[in-house]
Amino acid sequence: MTTVYLADTGVFVRCGGPDKDKFQRLRRAVRQAGISLRIPQRVYEELGGDPAADAYPLGNIPYPDGFEEGWIVVADELNYTNPLVSTVMDEARRFIANETDRNEDITEKADTALVGLAAQVLDTGEADYVVLLTTDKPAGRAAETLLPQHGFSDRIEFRYVSVEYLETITANEFR
Repeated sequence: MTTVYLADTGVFVRCGGPDKDKFQRLRRAVRQAGISLRIPQRVYEELGGDPAADAYPLGNIPYPDGFEEGWIVVADELNYTNPLVSTVMDEARRFIANETDRNEDITEKADTALVGLAAQVLDTGEADYVVLLTTDKPAGRAAETLLPQHGFSDRIEFRYVSVEYLETITANEFR
C-alpha cells in the first residue's frame, strides 16, 4: 500500500524554524521513516516560494532545509480540469466556511488545495492512502468528510499537528 503524506503551512510555522527542536524532531522522524512530506503549490507560496520561477528556487523560502534535503517536496500542479479535484475543492471551501462561520470567499486557498491534492493523488492512483498533516481542524475534517463521499472511504486520515504532536513525533508516526 502506498501512503502519501501531505502537509500544510501551519505544520512548518508551528515548528518555529529549522533551529528549533520541533523542526529537527519532524525532520528526523520523516527522514528516518524514509518518506517525504508533499505540499501543494499554494502552501509553497505561503512559505515564501515562487512557483513561477524555474524549478522552485528556494531563495525566498526563509528555511529551505527541508526542500534542499528532499523531505519536503512541492507536489505537481493541481489538475483543475479533473472534475473530482475541482468539485472536492469547491465542497471543501463550503465545508470550511460552514465550520468556521465565515464567507466562502475568504476561505484560504491553501486549505482547499490541500484537500484537492488529497483527492488528486487518490484519484490518479499515486496513493492508496493519504495522511493529511495540518494545524487546521476544519480543513482536516473537510478531507475526512468529503473524500469518502467520492469513493475514498477509509483512505484518508487527518492528523492534527499540535505542539505536543511535534514535541513527541518519531518515525513510528509514518510507518
